[in-house]
Amino acid sequence: MAKMLDGPVPDGARSVSWPWYHHVLTTELTPDAKKLLMAYSGVLPDELEAHVYSIRDKAWGIFPWPCVGEFWFLSFGLAKHPLYKNMVIPRLKAGQTLLDVGACLGQDLRKCIFDGAPAANLYASDLFPGYEELAWDLWRDQDRLPAGHFFADDILADNAFFTSGPLMTHLGPGSVDIISMTMFLHLFNYENQLKTATRILRLLSHKPGSLIIGSQAGSIDCGEQTLKPPFHCSKTDSRRTVFRHNPDSFERLWKEAGRVTGVPLRISAVLQAPTDFLAGADSSFDFAVKKRRYLTRSETRRLYFSIMRM
Repeated sequence: MAKMLDGPVPDGARSVSWPWYHHVLTTELTPDAKKLLMAYSGVLPDELEAHVYSIRDKAWGIFPWPCVGEFWFLSFGLAKHPLYKNMVIPRLKAGQTLLDVGACLGQDLRKCIFDGAPAANLYASDLFPGYEELAWDLWRDQDRLPAGHFFADDILADNAFFTSGPLMTHLGPGSVDIISMTMFLHLFNYENQLKTATRILRLLSHKPGSLIIGSQAGSIDCGEQTLKPPFHCSKTDSRRTVFRHNPDSFERLWKEAGRVTGVPLRISAVLQAPTDFLAGADSSFDFAVKKRRYLTRSETRRLYFSIMRM
């Protein structure tokens, strides 16, 4: 039984009246997104917006994540990490493998391919099988990233289901050199984040230097935060929470995961400052200028992290 989503789509969540369902593209179709869609996917300039709207609405039909409503599949979160250019891409070009957990429509993998990484070394995983075909439709690249590189799996499934699932049987324990998690771990409460972390460590290569990298919503003040409607409750929980980390709490989480699994780790985490951004980072969590706070708070920041096996 899948555990990431313990019930059907919440009542009313598919409504296009929620403020995070953007009816009109404004800044989301960035120069980087346009470049990839045209140069990599072959979408003509006058087709761009219609193509993006069509894909977004199909993704909304699979599950109405707020990030889908806001076109986040056009944002290349991994490429904005400070280690992307100097560590991730060189390692991939040298033959290492990467798994993108919570890949959505595979935008980060396509950016890696565009930047020179061999497609054969790249893998993606998400809960919904429909994302694989929809990603091919978005990026028009089934010939370059064929079947066998996407695994529909539930990172929070009961142990028997997870152990027999595609991540553990097709990739296998200790098989991945780099694991990317962009805007993923923050979907869960602390208990489920710890469970996710231990399973990520089971997939990570046993070689020293193997890397977990990514970013997520963080907070100056760490703790559980109650979600707002329509995601505030489920069939099993009358109050659904997610844990927002600051660097100290994030380090404690991964130290505990390392202790449980017996994996020695070096952990680095930093909050994106509102006026002094990291090199290579974006400013989407700059609340000095961001006026729309539908699912976030004034203390929310982007948390960038890297976790290296020692």
